Amino acid sequence: MAAKGSIILKLLIVVCALALWQVISLPGKIWSEEQHLEKTSRDNMNSIYEAQMYYYGKTKRFMPEDSLEYLVDFIKSDSALNQRQKIGRLTHVLNDSVNRILDVPTIRAMIPISSSLREISGDLEFNTRYFERHDNIMEHKAKVVENLNKITASAEFPNFSKLRNYIDSLSTLQERMNEYKLQNVAQMAQRYVDSMVVYLPKIEMDRVQSYWSGQYSLINDMVKDIKKTDIMQVSSVADRLKKFIDRINTAMSELATLNRQQDVNTLQKYKSGVGKVYNTFLEPDNFLTTENNGIMQLNEIDSILVKLDKSNFYDPDVFDGEQKYLVSYEEGSSNLTVESPNLLDNFQNELKSASQPLMNIPFVQYIDQIHNSLDSTIKVMDDAKNEYRLSRYSTDILLGIKEVSAEMKDLGNIKFYRYVTNFKNFVDKVNNEKRLSVMKPVIEDILNPMDTLAARIKTKDVSDLVERMNYFDTKTKQLDSLIQNNNKIPARVKRDVPSFSASFQNVYSIIEEMKSSFNAADADQMVASAKEIEKALLETLNGQNETVHYVFSKSHENHGYIENGQKSWEAE
Repeated sequence: MAAKGSIILKLLIVVCALALWQVISLPGKIWSEEQHLEKTSRDNMNSIYEAQMYYYGKTKRFMPEDSLEYLVDFIKSDSALNQRQKIGRLTHVLNDSVNRILDVPTIRAMIPISSSLREISGDLEFNTRYFERHDNIMEHKAKVVENLNKITASAEFPNFSKLRNYIDSLSTLQERMNEYKLQNVAQMAQRYVDSMVVYLPKIEMDRVQSYWSGQYSLINDMVKDIKKTDIMQVSSVADRLKKFIDRINTAMSELATLNRQQDVNTLQKYKSGVGKVYNTFLEPDNFLTTENNGIMQLNEIDSILVKLDKSNFYDPDVFDGEQKYLVSYEEGSSNLTVESPNLLDNFQNELKSASQPLMNIPFVQYIDQIHNSLDSTIKVMDDAKNEYRLSRYSTDILLGIKEVSAEMKDLGNIKFYRYVTNFKNFVDKVNNEKRLSVMKPVIEDILNPMDTLAARIKTKDVSDLVERMNYFDTKTKQLDSLIQNNNKIPARVKRDVPSFSASFQNVYSIIEEMKSSFNAADADQMVASAKEIEKALLETLNGQNETVHYVFSKSHENHGYIENGQKSWEAE
């Protein structure tokens, strides 16, 4: 029995250990998967957006959502992009050859010598304003500068100086390949390497090291003197000078241990490699390409385009099944939106359910009738102006008609009208639209207004609308008066011109009908629906959780959209 108990205990320990391992490791793994899905999804949207904009730049149109695969074929066949890719590949071939040369041990050891000497010279020049406070420091500086110049071109070790100069030239050439034609870069590299092969076996290491030993002591003494002054409070020049002379010391020590003849042989081999690259550049297939400046790295957009493939068109999160990204645009415009499809089917279904009771609320129809009534009054005024040539008699009449017509077309400053219009816009869209880029701002525009409208429906409060209509009534009556009291207008014309105010009066009966359609049940339904609409939006924005491994949750989110270059996740 004891043996059986021991086995059970061991099994329990193993099970507990496995459970503990899951508790510790699985949340991190789930979080990493969520982050990967988010990054991949947003990278995919960015790839589609940039590919579409590239296509638009070439064709002045966008590729429809159901034909995105053709973007891959278009980009792969784009000669300009292919040319840039080829230039980039050939630039890297040349760059690799130059890298091998600069990585030859003797040459590699000399590079920090040159860079450190430049840093020392720069620091001495920049900090002169502080050195000038101390005569002894300025004397040190003058000696150091004079001796550094000798290292650059010294009669005591000319081969070392020339080799260093050619190494510097090759290193600079590598950094600036994008500023020269590739053929010229390869040719210059050949010349530099030819000279390096000549001077490398002849460098005067004993003389150089002896000379540098004196310079090291001179600069080190200067460092010590600087540390005794107030310069330390305003500049780190002492520490920097010490760092650079130590770096040169290390390089000098390394140079003394290297097998230069072996490096000469290696350099000869790599020199041949540069020659082969140059000859490749001159081949017919490459000649025109290498007449261009080098490209060390494709720009960000080109880099995205060359990696585009059909997998970029599908969201990596298959919680709702495999779905393509949504692409929308306006014909004849460069406006483009690419967005995540995740959770949007459920989002639309919830919006439809929440909005169904709002579809037949009667007061909404009257807003269109009010708008049509005002349009009718505008037409009456315009027809009268043109038919009776009212502008001949008075510019005040013409300007008055123009002013009131513009005001009748712009009712957005009337809160009741604006709220009902936004509400109607939402109800009209909800059955046919699920894109978050469209529905999110529409919903945000109607949530608070729905509560306000509900309250005003219960009290039948349309005072701001009536106030504006009264203003229009006054304006139309003033225009009627201007016409009737103008002595230049013939009596026959005055009789025939229709009354603007009379044509306007119909709007009041529409408002009364609308007020009669108000009822408290509709108001209560609007409040209830607003809560459900907001809930549907928040659930989509916050994501949905999926239970994994029995006790853990994995979040599935809509990863946003890119609209006219603006990424929604960067604007949050």
